[in-house]
Amino acid sequence: MVQPSLGAIISSVLLGSIGGFDSSPAPVANLTGIGQHRGTRLSKSISGFNLANPVDAWLGIDYALQPVGDRRFAPVEQPPERFDGVRDATRFGPICTQDKSYEYAGEQSEACLNFNVYRPAGVPLTQKLPTLVWIHGGAFSLYSGRTMDGGSFVASSDQPVMVVTFNYRLNSLGFLPSGLFERLGLLNLGLRDQHFFLQFLQTHLPAFGGDPAQITLGGLSAGAHSAAFQYFHNYGADEGAPLFARAILQSGAVTARAFPDVSHPRYEADFRTLMQHVSCDADADDEQQLACLRAAPIEEIERVSSRIYAEAESSLSWPWQPVPGAPRMERRGSRVLRQRSFHRLPLITTHTTDEGKYYTPGHLQTNDEFLRFWQALSPGLNVTDLAILNELYPDPAAHPDSRWARGSPNGTQYDRLSAAWSDMAYICPSRATAEATGGETWRLRFDTPGHPLEASGWRGVPHASDAAYLWNEPGVPFPEVAREYHAYMASFVAAGEPNKFRGEGAPEWPRYGGSEGARGGCAQQLVVSPGRTGTECDDVRVRHCAFWNDEERAGRLQK
Repeated sequence: MVQPSLGAIISSVLLGSIGGFDSSPAPVANLTGIGQHRGTRLSKSISGFNLANPVDAWLGIDYALQPVGDRRFAPVEQPPERFDGVRDATRFGPICTQDKSYEYAGEQSEACLNFNVYRPAGVPLTQKLPTLVWIHGGAFSLYSGRTMDGGSFVASSDQPVMVVTFNYRLNSLGFLPSGLFERLGLLNLGLRDQHFFLQFLQTHLPAFGGDPAQITLGGLSAGAHSAAFQYFHNYGADEGAPLFARAILQSGAVTARAFPDVSHPRYEADFRTLMQHVSCDADADDEQQLACLRAAPIEEIERVSSRIYAEAESSLSWPWQPVPGAPRMERRGSRVLRQRSFHRLPLITTHTTDEGKYYTPGHLQTNDEFLRFWQALSPGLNVTDLAILNELYPDPAAHPDSRWARGSPNGTQYDRLSAAWSDMAYICPSRATAEATGGETWRLRFDTPGHPLEASGWRGVPHASDAAYLWNEPGVPFPEVAREYHAYMASFVAAGEPNKFRGEGAPEWPRYGGSEGARGGCAQQLVVSPGRTGTECDDVRVRHCAFWNDEERAGRLQK
């Protein structure tokens, strides 16, 4: 397929390890019951641009006893051990074990459960600030907390806010769906890491001058799916108060793409392949299997997990995923939305115009290949489902007037498949989220290219195009859009709504479905585009979203 990988796009913006330290240290943060950490002061972004204002940062701080040795493949349950003295927190910690060809920089380790804090320099720690806690994306298999430049986000904000980023276990180490792990209660370890960290922040965020009652939980892609799983987990009877006050779901949702049950045959096949290559007997008793996995060389686990992921990537049937019916996903997302059983917290949900164009395969040429792709991805779809799908997305080879007959360097079915998968995986789930949450909800379509390679036009505005715009990265193709987009998000973090501190001259962003956001009976969303940012009626592909969001079909789509 004639296009760069998503990893290459992200790496082109994030070129290396953090730099731009000056001689002034950040204040010492004292974590009660753990110890003191001295940070650093930043003057440059991760990509090497000068920050608008200096930022204090504490980097690479552990938030749990690390999941190594007998704690490999176990839920985290304890914070780090107490220590004396003052520890250095001026460099990033290791990232979680993953395919080494994807991450742009950094040491890898199983001992990777660490976090980073960014705060405006000079603001006393006694002033408790609203805080954005960001969950990184990467298909639950890749990247790390450092792929979000918290320093640039903080430095660019007109109002004092903080950013916290962190790592959680990835690929098979964090998400190993299997009968073994179902029986042992070890599913969804990565989601449980996230929840543990949110609990940790309720105690320790004040040490950095953050307000635990004013946390915005956000994420991109798998990070947004994760934030959605945490947001919608209440089911009307969660323990205590919410661990955050509001959320940003950037290209993600509780019903995003598909999350098969743990019993899916592909998961069991992946598990057995992993066991075979690390010399463990998948037919031994449960305790023997677990002991063998915990003793297996981490290098071999990484190698096999990465190979299985790479082999599945083009089919969009990713291995190493969270599964419903397990901790933090006890109910399917479609059921949660239908029952409306969740905390009603302010929410921003976004999507890009052409989400699927970094994912969908480009070699498909015929209608049969198009339908076979969907049968393989969602085996539960029946003959009627496929007939409706065929009618909603007309074959450009048979219908020259099809909106997906524009042409590209890829196969005949590329634009058609990209549109259908975009709707199924991201765009329609975002709409369903906004419709279910109502009230204090804002929806956005991002329509700005994120990388110079998208200038050819046929790539459109695909998934993650908005990543670096979030933190006002100076190196993006349209810096004025970065300033505008960041200001909306920073206002939401600071004030709980995106308009109070929006950029000068920026249009008001109406609530989705609110009185100001339902002109002529149509819900309004913001569209962010160079020189043309404004509101639009959210009425594009309504019939298509009715198909993908249908309650009766949700089970067949594994939503």
